[in-house]
Amino acid sequence: MARIPENVINDIRNKSDIVDVISHYMPLDKKGKNYAGVCPFHDDHDPSMSVHVDKQIYRCFACGAGGNVFTFVQNYENVGFVEAVKRVAEIENIPFDYDVGSSVPKVDPAKKALYNVLNDAIEFTNYELKSQEGKPFYEYLKSRNINDAILEKFQIGFNPINDKLYHFLHAKKHSDEDIIKTGVVRLTQQGLRDVFYHRFMIPIHDSYGNPVGFTARIIDASSDAKYINTSDTPIYSKGHLLFNYHRAKDEARKSGIIYVVEGAMDVLALEKAGITNGVATLGTAATDSQCKLIRYTNAKVYLFYDGDKAGQEATYKFGLLSQKQGLQVEVVKNELGLDPDEIIETYGIEELQSICKKTISWIEFMMNYLAKKFNLANYSEKKEYAKLVGEQIAKLKDDFEKENYYSLLQEYSGFDLRNMNQQPQTPTQTIVENTNVLRKPQPGIEVAQYHILSQLLLAKQAGEIFRHELGFLPTDAYNQLALAMINHYREHDTIEVADLLNALEEKEMKELLLHVVDWKLAYPEYSDVLLRDSIKKIKRCMVDEKIKNLRQQATELSDPKQKANIAVEIAKLKREKGDY
Repeated sequence: MARIPENVINDIRNKSDIVDVISHYMPLDKKGKNYAGVCPFHDDHDPSMSVHVDKQIYRCFACGAGGNVFTFVQNYENVGFVEAVKRVAEIENIPFDYDVGSSVPKVDPAKKALYNVLNDAIEFTNYELKSQEGKPFYEYLKSRNINDAILEKFQIGFNPINDKLYHFLHAKKHSDEDIIKTGVVRLTQQGLRDVFYHRFMIPIHDSYGNPVGFTARIIDASSDAKYINTSDTPIYSKGHLLFNYHRAKDEARKSGIIYVVEGAMDVLALEKAGITNGVATLGTAATDSQCKLIRYTNAKVYLFYDGDKAGQEATYKFGLLSQKQGLQVEVVKNELGLDPDEIIETYGIEELQSICKKTISWIEFMMNYLAKKFNLANYSEKKEYAKLVGEQIAKLKDDFEKENYYSLLQEYSGFDLRNMNQQPQTPTQTIVENTNVLRKPQPGIEVAQYHILSQLLLAKQAGEIFRHELGFLPTDAYNQLALAMINHYREHDTIEVADLLNALEEKEMKELLLHVVDWKLAYPEYSDVLLRDSIKKIKRCMVDEKIKNLRQQATELSDPKQKANIAVEIAKLKREKGDY
């Protein structure tokens, strides 16, 4: 693995701002001198992650996740430490001249063989699209304004008949087991047969760009299903993926907008219109996992589903789910009622570009949508309508928006819900069971050790006092952390928690350090008295433990002389304890 000099790592860490970097991935709200956000490392709906500006660390008080700027990027992007350093440098525009290899995330070895099968399948179908058999499909795609640049970017191909894809993959020495696992071939009574045939093929990738499946389409009006998607496999689960996410996520972060459409052809339509930040749910009802992927881009959602009844229903359900996930959602105002591809076919690219710029808020869409679902001339239905809309308005953070929509709701229903929704609901904090979250220190010697560790964080002189007056901590893990702090002081006058996290190799030590940081918040300034009192407390506790052991030994002895010697030793220890 590539190595980066420690001074370069520290320089990048010191020049970066953890708030800037985390804000690149997710929204943060200022809370006093620090920031808070919804934790991306567990199923969090209320902001439980705190970002400390002065310490340059983050900490989730629900699941225990925490660390410095590099730790966050490692865990968020599922990359190694070296790649995380590179990503931070890129985000913060810090010069970085070290070759750390390609930006490839950690790959599950068990899945790598399946990715290889699909990469070869993509290569085969790309070639076949330009073959004589694939010519009608190539011409069809060209007639739909899908040029060679788009074909190449999206790796669109064609799979002929007669199980040619299987024979190609078999010739490439892939095992039948792996080929079947990818979902491109199935076992029948006639043997192994291609699942997709006589269709053009659009590869589907996971969020890191690994190929995981296909969506395949016919071009004639046969009785076959128009589209076929890969069934669930070890690497493909439709509800956990968004088509084109791996390409669109960077542009979405940059522009602050991500378009969500239904199908792959809709994404291609956006691409034809020069809109490269579009993703598709591939016809499935939106899921929590898909919303989380979108949330990671920190972008506002422009929802652009079909204008038919099913599309409007899907828009409504997506909006409800997205509100739970904390997404900002607007709905593209598509008065034509056509999908993006149909708009281009009927009215041209310019019309699609124009429509994509016109949006209404999610609340406004919901009010219009539900107004058609309920009979507002009926009191009971009108009441139910007002209740559903009012619940969503009450969740808005902006008071001006609330006032505006309450006024609109009153116009629609006649109900004024302003006062009914004034009582804020107590947010329910999702508490995640995490065995790695350290328990609260117990009174006595354990609390004293925490006090010492907290003081070691605050002042170099604490290290000198600790070394001369105690030298170690009774608990191994605490002692290991104390020694790491003292070693850090050999080259530094202060301890920056974010830097010390880099120096600690064991995950348990990093977690302990973060726990001590939490503890230190109650003692923000160095106290010589607290340090020395804690050292004395440990010494007294250690003497008490020795006395306890000696008394236990005495009960097991029958020789009066030996008992007398123990009594003398106990008396000596009591005098020693009195000196502390």
